[in-house]
Amino acid sequence: MAHERRGGWDRFVDGLNRLPRPAMAFGTIGLIGAAMADPVWFMARMEGLALVPEPLWWLMGAIVSFYFGARMQAHGQSFERDMAEALVRMRALRPAAPPAPGPEPIAAPLPRSLPQPSGTGDVNAALEDWRRTQA
Repeated sequence: MAHERRGGWDRFVDGLNRLPRPAMAFGTIGLIGAAMADPVWFMARMEGLALVPEPLWWLMGAIVSFYFGARMQAHGQSFERDMAEALVRMRALRPAAPPAPGPEPIAAPLPRSLPQPSGTGDVNAALEDWRRTQA
């Protein structure tokens, strides 16, 4: 698989993009450790978090969701592009095979006329016009 050459800045930004998920995971583990090591310190921090207004939590949730959603979308599109390129290469290497012989499909004949109305008094004008043109 051929990859384009990337500069130092691109590699640096890619490295930064890989930090948030591990940082959140290790941060959560660290909070659990801090709660066990110094419950009073941990309680003071959690009281501070409880004072954060709810709209700010919603905004932070939206930003985090868009960040991870955009990364997931980009990775998904990259995967699909790689798969499409692999399929094109695979088809170029393999000669085209003739279609496998098989039975011919059997088509049922269409009726030339439709059943007559049952005599309930319901008349379909379009159906009657069609019957007249078929007669």
